[in-house]
Amino acid sequence: MTRLFAFAFTVLLNTYLPMAAAAPQAAADEALFRLSDSAAVNTQTLLSDMQSADAVLLGEIHDNPRHHALRAQLLREPALKQRNVVVEYLDAGQVVGAGDKLLPRLEQAGFDATGWQWPLHQPLFAAALDQGMAVYGGNLPRDQTRAVFKSRGNNLGAALQALLLHAPLSDDSLAALRREIDEGHCGALPAMMFEGMMAVQRARDASMADEVMQHLPAVLLSGNGHAWKHLGVPHILAANRPGMRSLSVLFLEHGPIADATAQAEWLQNWQGKADYVWVTPPVSRPDPCLSLQKK
Repeated sequence: MTRLFAFAFTVLLNTYLPMAAAAPQAAADEALFRLSDSAAVNTQTLLSDMQSADAVLLGEIHDNPRHHALRAQLLREPALKQRNVVVEYLDAGQVVGAGDKLLPRLEQAGFDATGWQWPLHQPLFAAALDQGMAVYGGNLPRDQTRAVFKSRGNNLGAALQALLLHAPLSDDSLAALRREIDEGHCGALPAMMFEGMMAVQRARDASMADEVMQHLPAVLLSGNGHAWKHLGVPHILAANRPGMRSLSVLFLEHGPIADATAQAEWLQNWQGKADYVWVTPPVSRPDPCLSLQKK
């Protein structure tokens, strides 16, 4: 069998600690790394670290079912017990109410089943609600998003503006955010749109950070871009609540890396961007850049 990060799996096997049967574990073609020392670790290490965090941020690539399944399993672990859940997939101010059927409950709270490609996120919501966790929306509502984009951030509400004022980005970080947005749009985004798009990204981060701080202890479920320590929600949390501890886990995709040097270099690139990365094989998908480049 082809193995992802072959050197890491030797470490994982040698350091395995017994866990409850339901605990999520990295599959044979996956790897879990702690970025503080680039060490391959088992899930018990991650769960122990989660237990002491005020806020746990679990990123993902939106269309990867494995990422949602792994996060759903983590939500069922004792380390995340009795926490509130804040999600990017619902607008701030919404809360999932009671009911017998899952999707109607979500839609009542404003969930866009088509936009979020239901049932991709079904395991997540089912896990949280089965555990009795309260599920709150965290994203900036669409009308506010449009206003922020058109005004390049000037129409953001006072409370969220205050959070961002306490968490400015350096010139290097702003350049990094611009690069991420550019790459996310396949280099096809017109120059005139960058300022508005960057304002929207930061406003969404502020909205999610605000909801997390209102519902501590909390788990944030979002895309990886919002879980970045250097640019996203953790940066805002650290600046506005210096005493609280957040833990960021990015769920990434990568093909096989059979060379220890290449693995070390790849991990070095993620230093400072998260606390852990859980790496899974790439999902087969059409090239999203083809449609953008044709326009």
